[in-house]
Amino acid sequence: MAQGRGSGAVVLGLLLLLLCVLLHGHAAQAAVFTVGDRGGWTFNSNTWTNGKRFRAGDVLELF
Repeated sequence: MAQGRGSGAVVLGLLLLLLCVLLHGHAAQAAVFTVGDRGGWTFNSNTWTNGKRFRAGDVLELF
């Protein structure tokens, strides 16, 4: 029976490792959105967000 308990610990460890990898991969998908340009905002800033899906971790970068 001791061998069975060790196998369970290995499986649990592998599951925790897989969970860490999956969570890390999600954070790496953050997007960088460039806002403005050298001339500033030259278009309707109210509609700039149309077609963009923002998520936690995304970055708005000033040109």
